[in-house]
Amino acid sequence: MSPKRRVAILTGLLAALGVGVSAAIIAAGGGFSGQGPSILNPPTDKDIWLVGNNIQNGTTLDYEVTSKAERSSLDSARVSMSFKDAGDDWSVRLVVANGTGQAIEKTITLSKALTKEGQLDESLRPYFEPVQSSVLAVRDMDYGGRAKYLVPGAPWDTIITGSSSIIVRVTGEETVQTQAGSFHSFVLSYKLLDKTSKIWVVRDMPFPVKAEVYDAADNLQYKYELVGMSGISSANRS
Repeated sequence: MSPKRRVAILTGLLAALGVGVSAAIIAAGGGFSGQGPSILNPPTDKDIWLVGNNIQNGTTLDYEVTSKAERSSLDSARVSMSFKDAGDDWSVRLVVANGTGQAIEKTITLSKALTKEGQLDESLRPYFEPVQSSVLAVRDMDYGGRAKYLVPGAPWDTIITGSSSIIVRVTGEETVQTQAGSFHSFVLSYKLLDKTSKIWVVRDMPFPVKAEVYDAADNLQYKYELVGMSGISSANRS
């Protein structure tokens, strides 16, 4: 049975019990195992994860990034993003030091949803595009416009490959080790061929803290890891 058909059936059944659509979607994905939200105790707003959550004026996040973008790539690059409140937007000082020895420092404007505002400086494009398609890629995940719940089984995205569609979902919880420390995380994962892609999301962090993602041919698309941060606190840091 297709995921959409399964969701439709569960939605109808649970609606009769007064349980919301979000709970039906997560239940259809095999969620609600162990403690936490359940069908009779469905997820609430506190279980929703938003990209950029907990960024404050002065927040700085440092990542180590390898990313294969369409026109340029980063190899073991150090990426630093420092945020300054600019009203409706963020003024972001972006520093990228590529593993090849190339480096650039620019100030860009991002919306509060972390999308680029204004025209991109062409000198920055070879550096920004690989960051946008790796660390910032989570902002573009979409599963029918529904909220991103930090609940095992919750669907976050749909990947179309050939005639098939793959659902990216929360497959579990674990403590993940990064160069910035260890965190209690929710793991997004999916498999397109033989290798499993994983993205580790922490409840009160603005972006995932770690990722290793492969394309449909099992080639590394990107990987990154949080190596440092300031101006932000995480209750889920071990």
